[in-house]
Amino acid sequence: MKEIGFWDYTAPGGGGGLEVYTGDDWDRLLDDMAAGGFNSLALGIKWLTTGYRSRFDWLDQDPACTAISSDNALIHDALQGARRRGIRTWLLVVASIYQAKQFGVKPSTGYWGDATGLYDLDFPGLGDRIELLLDEVAELFGTETDGIVVELEFCDGEAPHRIPIYNEWAKANGRPDFDAIKQIRLEPRAYPYYHWRDFTTSRRIEMLSRIERVVRARGFTGTLTSIIELDSAPMAVLGNVNLVMLSQALPHWPVVTYDSIYDRRRNRLATMDFCVDQPRSLGLEVYYLSRGVMTFPLQPGMPPTTLDEQWRMTLEDAARHKPDILWFMSADARVDGPVASNVQLPKWGQPDGRTARLKLMRMAGERDLARRNYL
Repeated sequence: MKEIGFWDYTAPGGGGGLEVYTGDDWDRLLDDMAAGGFNSLALGIKWLTTGYRSRFDWLDQDPACTAISSDNALIHDALQGARRRGIRTWLLVVASIYQAKQFGVKPSTGYWGDATGLYDLDFPGLGDRIELLLDEVAELFGTETDGIVVELEFCDGEAPHRIPIYNEWAKANGRPDFDAIKQIRLEPRAYPYYHWRDFTTSRRIEMLSRIERVVRARGFTGTLTSIIELDSAPMAVLGNVNLVMLSQALPHWPVVTYDSIYDRRRNRLATMDFCVDQPRSLGLEVYYLSRGVMTFPLQPGMPPTTLDEQWRMTLEDAARHKPDILWFMSADARVDGPVASNVQLPKWGQPDGRTARLKLMRMAGERDLARRNYL
């Protein structure tokens, strides 16, 4: 692998509590990573919430978030500190989800909870705001980071305003219209969604191309990559992006992949096929995201597990399938959050976040040492 490291969030409610980190906390994390051989940090500064100070009033900006209250000084310090330690950095921007109250308009696709709006890529005006968002990120941090990760999660819904847009696309591409694919869905043992999936893939390609033009015009020269969502359901693995279309249109964009509940025991071989082998077979670089210091709940009916067990399987799978980058989601557990909870962490076999991340890095180092000795 080119890189191995952590994926975490300054966006409140997003991960291991980096939204409350002080300068000393950042130094401790970066020192731990450098000492443990982790050379990559993906930092989510815009997720369901916003984790950086923005000039846009349609972004929520909680002053309790230390990155925001510092007027982005903590983010700048973290990015510069990582570079001094030889750690490559990536900034994650989720561009399809916003806090609806601040965003100012009701979402078309739906809500996550009571406040978080999910917006599709044909929502009026959304594309323009996405361009503004990515332009600002490139302006503020572009010279300090090595890459930008774009996520368009939940952007593929079938809102009514998308139907005529789909029908126009379908006519131009020899596909059935929306009424026809609705009827196909009633047929048993059929998988009729691929026409809609191809349509939404084309919309993603157009949006990612717009983003690329904007950030390059701003002078950003780093790598651009996008997340490809995957659902690892019982006895089924489903991807919502046509990788062939994506690889043909944007062959220079690596893909970030993950299995949706971050449980390496479910569909273990199939998820590696979807997450690593298939995109690589199409010539794409592959960055794989797995469970780190993360207590995100498993689905009902799944037996208990420990983080040690999850890390062991991830490291084994990475050694076998060789993603270009391996990231572990959450580097700490400082708050009682939905992704990484300091309350739930002991139930996963770890006393606290820092102890857990040090153990994970030690496991990764021991496996790498064993591999080198074998070779």
